[in-house]
Amino acid sequence: MLNEALIAMNAQLTEKIRELEEINDDLNNLLVSSEVPTLFLDPRLCIRRWTPATDVLLRLGPSDVGRPLKDLGWGFEDPDLLDDATLVLAGAAVEPREVHSEQGHWYLRRLLPYCTKTTPINGVVITFSEMTARKHAELALADSERTLRQVTDALPALIARVDASLCYRFNNAAYERWFGLDRAEILGKPVAEILGREAFELVRPRMERALAGEGIAFDAWLPYQGAGTRCCQVEYIPDRQENGRVTGFFVLVVDITERRRNEETIERLNAENRARAAELRAVFEAAPVGIYLGRDRECRNMDMNRAGAEILRLPEHTNPSLSGPDATALAFRVFHAGRELASAELPMQRAARTGESVHSFEEDVLFADGEVKHLIASAAPLRNETGDVYGCVGILADVTRATQAEWRYRDTLERLKLHVDKSPVASMEWSADTAILRWSPAAERVFGWTEAEALNRSLHALGLFPEEEREPFADMIDALVEGQVEHNHCLHLNQRRNGTTIWCEWYNSVLRDSDGRLVSVLSLALDVSEQQALQTNLREQTEQLAEIDRRKNTFLAMLGHELRNPLAPMRHALDRLALGNRDQATLDWAYGVIDRQSRHLERLVHDLLDVARITRGSIELQPARQDLGALVREALEVVEREVRTRGHELVLDLPADPVPVRGDATRLVQVLSNVLHNAVKYTDPGGRIGVTLTRHEDTARIMVEDNGQGISAETIPSLFEPFVQGPRSLARAEGGLGLGLTLVKNLVGLHGGRVAVHSAGVGLGSRVTLTFPLAAEPPAEMTAAVDNVPGRTAAVRRRVLVVDDSPEVVEATSELLVALGHAVSGALSGGEALEAVPQVRPDLILLDIGLPDLDGIEVARRLAELPERQGFRLVAVSGYAAIALGKEADLFDAHLLKPVGLADLRRILE
Repeated sequence: MLNEALIAMNAQLTEKIRELEEINDDLNNLLVSSEVPTLFLDPRLCIRRWTPATDVLLRLGPSDVGRPLKDLGWGFEDPDLLDDATLVLAGAAVEPREVHSEQGHWYLRRLLPYCTKTTPINGVVITFSEMTARKHAELALADSERTLRQVTDALPALIARVDASLCYRFNNAAYERWFGLDRAEILGKPVAEILGREAFELVRPRMERALAGEGIAFDAWLPYQGAGTRCCQVEYIPDRQENGRVTGFFVLVVDITERRRNEETIERLNAENRARAAELRAVFEAAPVGIYLGRDRECRNMDMNRAGAEILRLPEHTNPSLSGPDATALAFRVFHAGRELASAELPMQRAARTGESVHSFEEDVLFADGEVKHLIASAAPLRNETGDVYGCVGILADVTRATQAEWRYRDTLERLKLHVDKSPVASMEWSADTAILRWSPAAERVFGWTEAEALNRSLHALGLFPEEEREPFADMIDALVEGQVEHNHCLHLNQRRNGTTIWCEWYNSVLRDSDGRLVSVLSLALDVSEQQALQTNLREQTEQLAEIDRRKNTFLAMLGHELRNPLAPMRHALDRLALGNRDQATLDWAYGVIDRQSRHLERLVHDLLDVARITRGSIELQPARQDLGALVREALEVVEREVRTRGHELVLDLPADPVPVRGDATRLVQVLSNVLHNAVKYTDPGGRIGVTLTRHEDTARIMVEDNGQGISAETIPSLFEPFVQGPRSLARAEGGLGLGLTLVKNLVGLHGGRVAVHSAGVGLGSRVTLTFPLAAEPPAEMTAAVDNVPGRTAAVRRRVLVVDDSPEVVEATSELLVALGHAVSGALSGGEALEAVPQVRPDLILLDIGLPDLDGIEVARRLAELPERQGFRLVAVSGYAAIALGKEADLFDAHLLKPVGLADLRRILE
């Protein structure tokens, strides 16, 4: 049984071997017959088997079986082969690669896994598919496309292919140059996006016709997006497939903007030339001068215009040439300087013969009837394209009337010269550089220079104008020479030859040629020294009267204002006392207000009376020996309260020893307090005031120096005149009648002293220096005292804001309003008032017009812009009448005149 089984198994194995041999034979025959180079590798990438076609790439023999692929010599370039094979063994898929053999053949190399039933990947199968012909075709196609691309890119025209959806599928480099876009950005983009909506809408109908199979060509101005408006020659060529279907169209766009503009320019120039020719013909016919055209070198045949025929008294179409065939029939002869000219000597014949122009040749034409015409002739040769003379053009201007008028003019000028020479008015003619061309006898009488001395010298060289008059004179000359004026009239101070000066009125007029160039200037000068002296005297008197009148009016206005200011707090104090409930504090306060303001009124009246006394010379001094240092201290006590109120720093430099002077103590204290009062008043709060007393040999010197508002240089000379305070407006916080420094100067003078004022300018402070003679013996010392100011309380019903630059006015008004049962707040400036409004939320604002920083009008303007303005009444309070506010009065709900009485306040509050 076992033997039979083995025999059966052997038979089966024999059959299997036979089948394997047949399969092996089939595989060998398949490999031998395959023309595709194929290589089988084991898992170690060693040679397992190959087809005979592989010999073109690898020369293999039986001994190469089992050898690593890397050790063999390759007949092709494939640096990635081993790496790709390793990837396949790892189970990765590898893309086919093109490889190039040493014989110049191209193959498509593929790698696949070698699979068995037992082992999924047991090696690698490499195949090389021949693709040389296809590769060469691809390279040829790529080269053709590159050549096409280079050709289209080199063209300046736009070349593109657009598909049926109107999107770009090809475009040349011109698109980049036109639109500034990379060609890759354009591919696939809609035409409308590249061209811009406006240009696309213009070409869209034609594109749709091209897609319908119609060839399109047109010229148009297209407003491209990013490329500007261009005139273009456009062609759309349908792209037809073999079946006739249109899948898009080709675009060819040539920029013909420059050509179109050149064509338009040429057409415009041609039209202009035609118009110019017509204009020249019109000028030829209408010209008032005779124009003659000779069309040959001898000028035998001539044409002339209407004016030319009239000048020569010939029919218009006659040949006027004296060299022509009809010369003997011409009834005129031509003379020059009294000599008859031969035809060859005439200007046109000479210009045609010599080839040179003739200008302004004077001729006299004698006609048969004895009439003579004076002519000016000019001629120029006519040349062809080669520069040869072929004829001549001539012009005759009839100057007969002008010549006769010139003769009459010369005669008139001669007579006029005789009149001018006898006239008292100096006449001079001079050129643009003021060189004298003519000098009349009257000029010699007025200025002292003879004609021989003056001619060809300049007005400057003669010294007619002193140093201070040279700039105005230069301005006068420039205005005439530069053509700003044709004549002018000026008053100048002139210097005669002997050095004396006279006032002259100059009348100048300009003569210019036909081109506008200056020929000369005629000047007439009249000595008006006597009249000028009279006018100067009259003008000075008029100015003095006007200044006196202005100061009078200013003084009256200031007086009214200054009297009202102290009256206002006095009136309020009295009204407060009249309301009852007079405790001691209220009585003290009312007494203090009335006392201080009455003293202020008394000082104003005293100043007025003192000025009047000094003017009349009736003021009396009671001189005695005084210590000037003690008087300075007494004056300081007078202004101490003002200094403290304004927060000034007072720096004193007074000697310990007495400084003796002889004088009236009261008047000297008045002088010193006035100077100190000005320093305090005209220095901004928180300023610095220095007072220095020194001795210098036989004099004592007091210097009061501040860092306040300063004084302009032009104001200083008039400071000591009555009622002078410098420029002022409604916003005047300082007040005063302008009498202080007038009294100071006069009182110091009565004491044998002097006063000086110095300031570096506005805003730079000022210094007042008082100088007195020393007395032989020292005077006795004197002292003074000062007052105090009481306070007050507040409460209740309406909220009132009182705005005034005077603390007394604010205090008095507040006291009165509190007594009336109202809540009161105060502000001493426009800025404080604006800050207080949102905090106080007043029902009523009493606003002074004259404030130190912002005047009341400006404060009212700013309040009008606030939303709270409707919630309060704004009442103007001023020493000026309401009419002084002008149209700004509309900013206020009411107007009260200082001093404001109790009845007025109650009326406003109600």
